[in-house]
Amino acid sequence: MTVNQSRTKLQIGFAILVGGLLLVSLMITAKWVLAGLAFISLLVLNGQFIVFPVTWTSDWLNRASLIGALVLVVLTLIKFLVLSSL
Repeated sequence: MTVNQSRTKLQIGFAILVGGLLLVSLMITAKWVLAGLAFISLLVLNGQFIVFPVTWTSDWLNRASLIGALVLVVLTLIKFLVLSSL
């Protein structure tokens, strides 16, 4: 197995992780879980730039994962703020 093949598996796994966290954040309404997801989403956004170091490429997996990570951050923070203000 070459380095390029394992990197592709890492990138695919990271994109699946982002998608899974998005689904979890849509279904959860507990404040303490959303607070944790808001923090984890910032770590995932940081991990996005480690797993995909070149963000200017037009690779579909890179773009989908970046958009997913940004949506995850915005969604969890807004949902946490709205639910905690109620």
